[in-house]
Amino acid sequence: MSELLNITTQTSGGVTIVDVSGRMDASTSRDVESALNTLIDAGSLKIVFNGKELTYISSSGLRVILSSLKRLRQIGGELALAALQPAPLEVIRMTGFDRIFTIYESAELAVTTLTV
Repeated sequence: MSELLNITTQTSGGVTIVDVSGRMDASTSRDVESALNTLIDAGSLKIVFNGKELTYISSSGLRVILSSLKRLRQIGGELALAALQPAPLEVIRMTGFDRIFTIYESAELAVTTLTV
């Protein structure tokens, strides 16, 4: 895993929270993609991408979260974004991804909503 990115996971109420901190760019996005694919392959259907400590996301990072969302929706799952910092949130909005993803103010709120 890259020194510029840290990924941890936890489960709460049947929802997997993926905490991503650091920069998600061309060199680090593969780590996130691998982590998300491993979770999906293991049966996780509801995933919260917690960007509370994500400082940057590039087009490579956007591709990863979009492909994971598409994969999950094909099998009845969902990927929500939560607690995004201003810079990544601006990129999400500028690219129109805010119309594709549900974005929550906190991971806790996302988990509560996805468990209903």
